Amino acid sequence: MPPRDLCQHVSDFLTRHVTPGAPFLIALSGGVDSMVLLDIAARLNRENSLNTAPLLVFRAMHVNHGMSKNADAWAQFCHAQCAARDVALSVTRVEIDRHAGTGLEAAAREARYRALGQTPARFVLTAQHQDDQAETVLHQLLRGTGLAGLAGMGESRVLATGQVLLRPLLTISRAAIEIYAREHHLTWIEDESNQDTAYTRNFIRHDVLPNIAARFPHYAESLTRAARHAHESARLNEALAKLDLKWDGVEAYADALDTLPRERQTNALYYWLRWQDLGDLSAPSQQQIEEWATQIFRPSPNGKPHLAGGHGVKIRRVKNRLVLET
Repeated sequence: MPPRDLCQHVSDFLTRHVTPGAPFLIALSGGVDSMVLLDIAARLNRENSLNTAPLLVFRAMHVNHGMSKNADAWAQFCHAQCAARDVALSVTRVEIDRHAGTGLEAAAREARYRALGQTPARFVLTAQHQDDQAETVLHQLLRGTGLAGLAGMGESRVLATGQVLLRPLLTISRAAIEIYAREHHLTWIEDESNQDTAYTRNFIRHDVLPNIAARFPHYAESLTRAARHAHESARLNEALAKLDLKWDGVEAYADALDTLPRERQTNALYYWLRWQDLGDLSAPSQQQIEEWATQIFRPSPNGKPHLAGGHGVKIRRVKNRLVLET
């Protein structure tokens, strides 16, 4: 995609997703992807000012994880780059739980999104691109995830804080982003940890995908398309669960599911649990949900409530209503 077309792509994306005049925040790591997103937003502002069109209202945030000896230098770099573009920048330092059961990568990501979610901006823009999406889908596939995981990242999603996370570059290749950066003489930082293949995503990026690309050069487009199909299928499954449970946003009724196939029962319970607030509890596995569905969705001739659950989750079926206890 030529640089001019990339600017137009981001402009069109912002027009579709961001309420006119609403402030948004750019998550700025200082890497090439986020630097391109920052530069395009600043460029659109300059061009709009010449055409007397409304200016974009945005600022940037850099999250300092403190995991590298270069972390403070990266923050200073982001300050200089934003100052050169007349963009306000805030730097937030976060603590990473290095002993988190989910792993260091996931803990850092969680801390980053938590920091971004604490800002007053209504919209938060991140710079993940098509190659990131392909890596995510392949990683999820190797983990044996379900449709929701295979759907990868969406162009938008609502954060726990109510803010809207947007990914304007998600359908853009890394190559197109790097072309823009070179043609506009951008500078960026290189996080040395991105070369460490002890991290799963780096292993996929550096050791697995080059071999796949040698045989399937358009793998990123193919995996992105597969993610879109998975997303559409997941939405259909959720719609089916709502019908099966007579879900009105508050109550779910189980009686219609007693005679339905096991996969329909499991699907209904899976989505019902997703609609609940599980607090700090880990999401149950597919095997657990299948076992619980078998216990919950069955006739009760004597009218006694059914009970299922484990690991802090307890599900009761009382007068055909599903009730969650944690």
